[in-house]
Amino acid sequence: MTPDLPWGLRALEHVKAILALTPGGRGSATKSETRAAEYVRARLADLGMTDTRLQAFRGLRSIWLFLALAYGFALIGHAAFWLLRHPLGNLPALVVSILAFAFGGFLMWQKMDFRGYPLRSNLPHGPSQNVVAVMPAAGEARRKVVLTAHLDSHRAVWLFASDPLLLFYFVTTPLGAYGFFVSPLFYGLSILTHLPFLAWIGLVPLISHVPAWFTGVTADLGPYSPGANDNASAVGTVLALAEHLRQSPLEHIEVWLVFTGCEETGCDGMTAFVKEYRPTLKDALFVNLEEVGIGERLVYLRSEGVLRPRRIRPRVEQLIAQVVPELGCAVQPIHAARLGAFTETGVVWKNGFDGVCFMTLRKGTLWPPEWHRLSDQADRLQPESLERAHLLVWKLLRKFDSPL
Repeated sequence: MTPDLPWGLRALEHVKAILALTPGGRGSATKSETRAAEYVRARLADLGMTDTRLQAFRGLRSIWLFLALAYGFALIGHAAFWLLRHPLGNLPALVVSILAFAFGGFLMWQKMDFRGYPLRSNLPHGPSQNVVAVMPAAGEARRKVVLTAHLDSHRAVWLFASDPLLLFYFVTTPLGAYGFFVSPLFYGLSILTHLPFLAWIGLVPLISHVPAWFTGVTADLGPYSPGANDNASAVGTVLALAEHLRQSPLEHIEVWLVFTGCEETGCDGMTAFVKEYRPTLKDALFVNLEEVGIGERLVYLRSEGVLRPRRIRPRVEQLIAQVVPELGCAVQPIHAARLGAFTETGVVWKNGFDGVCFMTLRKGTLWPPEWHRLSDQADRLQPESLERAHLLVWKLLRKFDSPL
C-alpha cells in the first residue's frame, strides 16, 4: 500500500490488486474467491493482525440454479392447470397445480429468508471461507462493531446488462415471487366461480416465471462480473478502515473485520459467521458495506427482503442521524424490500442484531451502478465516492465510541 494516500485512493489500490488477482471475477465458492480471501488475510497480516482466521464453510455455487429449480415448479404448476384439466378433470389438475406452486413457493420462502430448504444438498456447493479478524479497543472494551464486506462477485447475466433490463427485473421480480401464491389462487377461483377470465389472470406471473427459469438454466454458461464496485469497493474500504484503526484505535470499541464468501448466492458466509459467533456478538452493531465506489449519494437500507421485509431498528437510524451533521452531506434512506435484491444485513436483522447497510448511488437512480455487469471494472470507480464511504463509517465508529 502506497503511504500517505487519501483513504479513498488506498481503498482503490486494494480494488485494483484484487481484480488483478481474479481477472475472471470471483464466483461464489471458487478458487478466485479464495484468492481474494488470501489477499485480504495477507493485508491484515501486514497491519500486524497475525491472529486473522479463515472460517471455512460449504456454500452454494449458483443462486441461478436454485431459481431454476424453484421457478421450474412454478412452470409445472401453470402447465398442470392448463394441460391436465381435460384428461383428469378440473379438481385433480388444480390439486397437482397447487402442490407444484406450493413446493416452489416454499423453496423460495425458505431460501430468501436465509433458512434451510428441501433439495439443498442436490444443488452444487463448494468450499468457501470468511476472513475474520478482531481489533481490540485501546482501553476497556464496552461495545463491539462488526464491519463486513463480501468477497465474491455475481454472474453477469442478461437481466442486469442495461438500465431498461434492470428496471424490468425490479418490476417483475415481486410479480414472480408472489406469483407462487397468486396464480394458484386465481386458478382455483376460476374453477369455483366458472369464470374463465380469472384463470387468465393466473397466467400473468408467467411474465416473470419464464425469464427467471430461463435465466436460471443458462446463467452459469456465462462469465462472472469483475466485481469492482460489487463488491471489491467495499472490501478495499474496510481494509483502508483497518489501517485507519491501526493508526487511531477506538478507546472502547472492539472492531471485528469480516470478509465473507458466498454472499451472491444467498449469504451463506454471513449465515455461517452469525451461527458460530452469535453468543459472542449478541450486542454488536453490524456495519455492512455494499457497492460504495460509484455515485454521489450516500444511502442506507431502511428495509430489505425479497418475500419477508425487515427493516432497520430506530436506534440505529438515530445513530446515523447524529453522524450526518459532521459529514457535510446527506445520508438518505432507501427501501429495497420486494425488489429482488438482498444483502447480508438481512441475515443480521433476521438474527436479531442491530445493523445497517451503506451504499453509494448516482443521482436520480435507485439501483447500484454497474450492478452485476461485465463493465464493473476498476476504472469506473470514483476515489471521492470511496472517500465519502470511508468518512461515513469512520464518523459512525467515533460516535459509537463516545461515552455511554
